[in-house]
Amino acid sequence: MSRAYDIVEKLKNGSKKPTVKIDETHIYEINTSKNVGIFLKGLTEDSKMDDFEKIDKIIEAGIGKEALEYIDSLDLPIASYVVIVNVIMAAINDVSLEEIEEMEVESTNKNNNFRKKKRRK
Repeated sequence: MSRAYDIVEKLKNGSKKPTVKIDETHIYEINTSKNVGIFLKGLTEDSKMDDFEKIDKIIEAGIGKEALEYIDSLDLPIASYVVIVNVIMAAINDVSLEEIEEMEVESTNKNNNFRKKKRRK
């Protein structure tokens, strides 16, 4: 006899979109669809695109143009934009923000393979 797998509840739970709260009055749903994931993967691998342009495109794809415009109006430091991008990437990958931040640190350390030269006496 063949098996039957009922995944209705898992799919229902999986279709609930995560949110990001920018401030007390601005909460945005994060688009975690496959198409956005593919788009963002392409963006992150595009070495020709400026990092600031990538940040804007990730935010717009993840939480929408209205959210990007609002965030831009706040005149936030770059570090805050990085946090927002990390939240979007965490949601798409279904991991915690801390895991994404840890992966970012590991990646940065891997790319900074500078060796300290020993001083000769």
